[in-house]
Amino acid sequence: MSENQSEVVNFTIDGIAVTVPKGTTVYTAATNLGIDLPIFCYQDRMPPFGACRVCMVEVEKMAKPQTSCTLQATEGMVVKTQSTMAVDARKRILEFLLINHPLDCPICDRGGECPLQEQTLKFGPGQSRFYEEKRHFTKAKPLGPVLMLDRERCVVCARCTRFGEVIAGDHALQLLDRGYKSEVGTPGGGPAESKFIGNTIMICPVGALTSQVYRFRARPWDNEPTNSTCTLCPVGCSMILDSRDGEIMRTRTRINDDVNDIWMCDKGWFGYEFTSDPNRLQHPLVRKNGQLTPVSWDEALNLITTKIKHYKAAGKLAGLGGNPLTTEENDLFQQLMRQGAGVNHVDHRVGMPLFSKEEEGIAPGMEISIGACEKLSYAVLLGLDITEDFPVIWLRLRQAINQGAKVIFAGHYAPEISTYLEQTILHAPGKEIEIIRDQLSKFINPETKGAIFIGSQYLASPSRKAILAELLEIRQKNPNVSINILEGRGNSMGARIAGMRPDFGPQPGKNTQEILDTAAQSGWDFLYVAGTNLVKKIPSELWKQVRSKLGFLVVQELFLTETAQEADVVLPVLSFVEKGGSFVNIEQRVQRLLPGKEIPNAILSDAEIFTQIGMRLNLQLKNSPGLIQALQNEQIPLNRPSSLSNSRVAVNPGIQGKLRASFAHALFDEGVRMKHNPHVIQLTKSPRVRLKSSEGVQRGIKDGAEVQLSANNRKISAIVQYDDKVAEGTIVIPLGFDEITPYEWGVNLLNGLEIEIEMG
Repeated sequence: MSENQSEVVNFTIDGIAVTVPKGTTVYTAATNLGIDLPIFCYQDRMPPFGACRVCMVEVEKMAKPQTSCTLQATEGMVVKTQSTMAVDARKRILEFLLINHPLDCPICDRGGECPLQEQTLKFGPGQSRFYEEKRHFTKAKPLGPVLMLDRERCVVCARCTRFGEVIAGDHALQLLDRGYKSEVGTPGGGPAESKFIGNTIMICPVGALTSQVYRFRARPWDNEPTNSTCTLCPVGCSMILDSRDGEIMRTRTRINDDVNDIWMCDKGWFGYEFTSDPNRLQHPLVRKNGQLTPVSWDEALNLITTKIKHYKAAGKLAGLGGNPLTTEENDLFQQLMRQGAGVNHVDHRVGMPLFSKEEEGIAPGMEISIGACEKLSYAVLLGLDITEDFPVIWLRLRQAINQGAKVIFAGHYAPEISTYLEQTILHAPGKEIEIIRDQLSKFINPETKGAIFIGSQYLASPSRKAILAELLEIRQKNPNVSINILEGRGNSMGARIAGMRPDFGPQPGKNTQEILDTAAQSGWDFLYVAGTNLVKKIPSELWKQVRSKLGFLVVQELFLTETAQEADVVLPVLSFVEKGGSFVNIEQRVQRLLPGKEIPNAILSDAEIFTQIGMRLNLQLKNSPGLIQALQNEQIPLNRPSSLSNSRVAVNPGIQGKLRASFAHALFDEGVRMKHNPHVIQLTKSPRVRLKSSEGVQRGIKDGAEVQLSANNRKISAIVQYDDKVAEGTIVIPLGFDEITPYEWGVNLLNGLEIEIEMG
């Protein structure tokens, strides 16, 4: 608190003298004193609203009771929270709120953790004076695949609608009509369009908004909570796993001021159903007479061990994958391949850009915490589609915007949050350095705290190192700006620090592309794939050549994926809610996983599998002391170069008339786990390749038409969507969908690939 008396206010609450910063509300001051006042509309991450009127207090010299959440304290004010006027006012408001509330607590999902129940018991009347028939609506109304609305229960507090306005910026929900006809709905009457709708369920103070995934499955007192971490994107939100009878009933956000605050995206809120899918692998499978046949763990692991010993001398063994694994499991995986198989051919970057340490320039990671994003004065988003790749970081950055921060974007296509940006600069792939030199310096303010966030549009580029060199030059002149490399999938940061890369070992090995190219040309003996569907992320013709010359294939997975179907041995594994370990998020923060679900008897964790194979190879695999120490310190050190060489490169304009590809991930795609989430998979949108309408008209391509896209002498089919938020000369191509297969063009897809387009 400032010592400047003009910046503080002195007043009394219930006879207690209080000194607070100027602008503090009476509700906040009372709460800080431990005085409990009922609230419904107020939520401390949003500005006061004063819709529900339930937090009434008496203020001397004011004739009527006042809403404490909107009333700012003034010098000499005298507040009474327990006077007859205040107590009666709160009782009357609660009585009014219950006039039409159905009182169906025994069947309401909110029962047992409902603020309306609690506030009525503590502050409300014991009996209502209203006996008229309550309002009735059709029960209940779906507002999308994961959200259910029960209009009878709504108290019109506007928390949910204001979340979309103030926090998420997606305006997914709104209040329809006025007065007693007011009800929650969506702007167009269709499903709620949001990546964050689960948060509205959490902050709803009654049972009006409930989860279609959790609905009628359990009572809160039946659930056993476990603190853990979401591993479905590199943010690593802190979460709670609620289980009943050994099964996950729901996931909830866990407060972490430094990471996700109180929020999660809908993938975190609802993306757990795959863990209980009946199609999960239950037993090891070994190919016998051309068929995958259930066998014992001993038989499967002994066979793998025998093959490793047999092929070890030739050195054609490799391990691929690891992004869904814990950091400790990745460490054991690379140890198994390096010490047990005697090779350095390991790579977690399947489906990701492949750069050597020298080529990548700067490793992924953040120089500020995610929580610090709220305190920025300005930010620059370079090629970052933030809500698709790092959704919760957007919620933190939006708070900075609400406090006056200015944010600009430069990239190949505008993100969905562009309406909140100060400026949006669109350019074709290949012009990144030109934009940085010509535009970025105009926005950087050396006097205030700012940040540059770089995403895949700039990072998955042949000019990656040169782009980052330009940014380091800017930072040298402006030390108050941080450089944050937002790149990765799942626990790729953990896989990286554990050494699941061919250039991180004592001797260099082959990366994913080099392994596959060698296999296609001259054959390969042994391939171990863990936690990635390799077949869907490389050209189909290349896979045919690889598989025909591959001696032995091991796949470690949750489901019988396309890759597993072609394996010689398939090993079932535990999911992230069934095991312990560490997850390293994009800011190098170590987050803990704990099992929140009954562990299936016949399934092992990835760590147990690697350890048991190691034992059969006479190896005692243990996590390396250096890794353990780093994980125990809770933070992985970020080592950044102060400068990079070869920053001055010429911009390649490409061939006139051809489009350049910008490859884009979607938060809701058709990945292995997503396909086994029956509710969340409905949030995926039909994949389309997007280009500017003028580009389509010029080429005679109609909006919605089926087209053929050609690159690297291969064609794929797709549906076109006009989108004037795409830069000229650019075509945006989605990754992670079955209907569009850009990996047919290569293992290492980089932006700027020249594309020919023609009607299909």
